[in-house]
Amino acid sequence: MPLCETRADRELLLTFFLTFARFEYALKASGLFKRPNRHRNDVSRPPEAHPDWDTFAVSLRGLFRTDKTESLKSACEYILDCPPWKQVIINDGIAWETPVRPQQEWDIKFILRMVRCVRNNLFHGGKYNFDVHEDTARTERLLSSSLTVLKECLDLAPAVKREFDDATI
Repeated sequence: MPLCETRADRELLLTFFLTFARFEYALKASGLFKRPNRHRNDVSRPPEAHPDWDTFAVSLRGLFRTDKTESLKSACEYILDCPPWKQVIINDGIAWETPVRPQQEWDIKFILRMVRCVRNNLFHGGKYNFDVHEDTARTERLLSSSLTVLKECLDLAPAVKREFDDATI
């Protein structure tokens, strides 16, 4: 078996990973990072930098329209109707579950949470198991839908877009 065998389109996978990495960099570089807890245990070391996706989602509330274009509408509908599964532990074993969306969670917050779930599943969530994840079309649709959402988010957040455009890998 080759070291990097994939069933999903390699170019799409690479585009998604690079876009997601640049996006998280851009969030942090534009000031959207989680502020450290003043009461954390180890104050001798600087806190880790994590992008603040929730604050970003709040900043887009009211701006992000799932029906702005046909492609965005299709992408958002797919993510909302067929969200990526997430790994959970049941009876000391790993299983897959459809994420639960709390009633008060608005579309953009849930959609961005699902985009992160797509990334997590691909990066370290077991999507390598072809027996479980044989639906390549679903994986590719989640990837392309996520890319469409991230592009729209960049269009709505000029400071994040500036940092994204300046990022190099």
